[in-house]
Parts: sequence; C-alpha cells; structure tokens
Amino acid sequence: MNNSSNKRHFIGFLMALLMAIMSFMGGNSMAGTVTWEMLSDNEKSILKSFQSEWESLSDKTQDNLRRWAAKSAAERTRIKQRFGEWKQLSTDQQKKIAKQLKRYKLMSPAQKAKIKQWHEWVKKLPEAERKQLREQWRNMNDAERKAYMKDLQQKYGAY
Repeated sequence: MNNSSNKRHFIGFLMALLMAIMSFMGGNSMAGTVTWEMLSDNEKSILKSFQSEWESLSDKTQDNLRRWAAKSAAERTRIKQRFGEWKQLSTDQQKKIAKQLKRYKLMSPAQKAKIKQWHEWVKKLPEAERKQLREQWRNMNDAERKAYMKDLQQKYGAY
C-alpha cells in the first residue's frame, strides 16, 4: 500500500470511530454549538435580541433559548407573566417558595397526588370562597385550618 492509500484508510477509520462514538452519545450531544445562520427563521425572529452575542453563548444557554423559541406564543407569554410575578416577590417570599418547592420535590408520589387533588378541588370552589380561603389561610393555625376545611367540605363536598 502506498502512503496515500494508508491516509485514506486511516481517515476512514477515524470517521467510522467518530460516528460510532457520536451514536453512543445520542442525538443531543452531537448538536454542539449552533451558529446564528443555522437557526430557523422562526427561531431567529423570536431570539433576535440575542443575535449579536449568539456565537459567544454556551451550548447549554443556546439549547435553553432554542427550547424557549420552540414554545408556543401563549406559553411564552404565560412564562413571562409568571416570571414577572416572581420578580415582584420579596427575597423572603422567594426563599419561602423555593423551600416549599424543595420540600415538595422530596415528597412521595402519593403525597404529591394528594396535594394535586386538593388543588383541583379548590379550583372548583366559587371565586368568592377561593378568595376568602387565600386571605384567611395563612393566618390560621392547624386546628383552624382543619375546621375551615371541614366546613368547606360539608358545603361543597369532599375532595
């Protein structure tokens, strides 16, 4: 074999090895950095404020932004609204909510299901009742909450 043939075999071997490694890593790992020109027109339209810095963003940030762009306009609006509400909370309120979320994530699926069931039940209450519940709940002790819930369940049915 001549030198040129050896190079072709070596390059072919490297390409096959690279393809095998990439197939084990999965599709998302192959994406890597995406240039601005590689984005779809829809992604460019939604992410235009990032155009000047796009190339310097980390792969993770680019992936997050592309996931954002893939969401529906209604979902993006909802997320922006919720983020605005979050920013208006005090630092103490944010910490309290973060602590509650952490505690929730550690709960068993059965505990989470019970909480979800309760929230769904509360959503079905009349608006005036939900408003009163929100206003009074945080100032009640456990005994008062149990009595209040018992009254609500007698009035509207168990959850």
